[in-house]
Amino acid sequence: MSLYISVVVCTYNRSDLLKSCLHSLNEQTINRNHYEVIIVDNNSTDQTEEVANSFTKQYINFRYCKELKQGLSHARNRGYKEACGKYVAYVDDDCKLPEQWLVVAKEIIDKASPSVFGGPFSPFYNTSKPAWFQDCYESGGHIRGNDARPVEQNEYLSGGNIFFKRMLLESLEGFDVNLGMSGKKMAYGEETALQKRIRNTKPDALIYYAPNLYAYHLVRPEKMVLKSIVRQRFINGRHRWLVLQCDSSMKGQLHIFAKAVYALFAIAWKIIYGMFMRDRVQYPYFQNYIYECGLRHVVQMGQLYEQFKYLRKTRNR
Repeated sequence: MSLYISVVVCTYNRSDLLKSCLHSLNEQTINRNHYEVIIVDNNSTDQTEEVANSFTKQYINFRYCKELKQGLSHARNRGYKEACGKYVAYVDDDCKLPEQWLVVAKEIIDKASPSVFGGPFSPFYNTSKPAWFQDCYESGGHIRGNDARPVEQNEYLSGGNIFFKRMLLESLEGFDVNLGMSGKKMAYGEETALQKRIRNTKPDALIYYAPNLYAYHLVRPEKMVLKSIVRQRFINGRHRWLVLQCDSSMKGQLHIFAKAVYALFAIAWKIIYGMFMRDRVQYPYFQNYIYECGLRHVVQMGQLYEQFKYLRKTRNR
């Protein structure tokens, strides 16, 4: 039987979560000969190696390797280089996969043979969530909808539940190692940058969204704290501009400054409005209003910050 899929799980110091992820991969209903699981340890100092070895010793289709270059992109690149499957799937170590996940993936491969495909997330929790926090805040990923379809030019699949043709990864030399998480450093954008590169270099490549290819993603306690969410969105805005060069036509530091002042006033107004004047039926809690109405301005501030840095750098050359 041919090996359809190599599932790559990159991990760093989250052995407790890794075990649940690997268990769900071991419980897949697809024929075990059709897939392999590659655990890429990115210099963990906890029990990651022991957890990984507990699976590799029992199951012939589980493999373990250690990537010494720190960073998620380095680990992901090591994953596809180790892979033997026609497709390489990337899944986060804090995910659990429904038992039919790879069966659904194989059906998509057999039916459409896309270059890239992926699906949404459904949240799960290890702790009680705050009263204001809604499941939809961590559901769906970047693309929403109930129809399987090719993605639009301005849409990008989430990197924690995504499949690539291995030959495509090899031809493009994988992920940009200057992007993505590195140890405890929060960073984003490596999977978006790769999808953008695929569109630019291989315009006929089919990038496909499948809503029934869902994964369960852990919502950790810190991701349900508004302060942490604001920080995450600011960083996301920075990397969004780096990857997509958003609003690249904007000229001059003064223009950027004016946009930043407007964004700051918008944030201040959202805070005041959310505290005293919001519709309390639609937004029962202050956090609901800020999450749903104010965070886009935080993303914009991140974009403006990164553009200002870029402009200063180019003028100092």
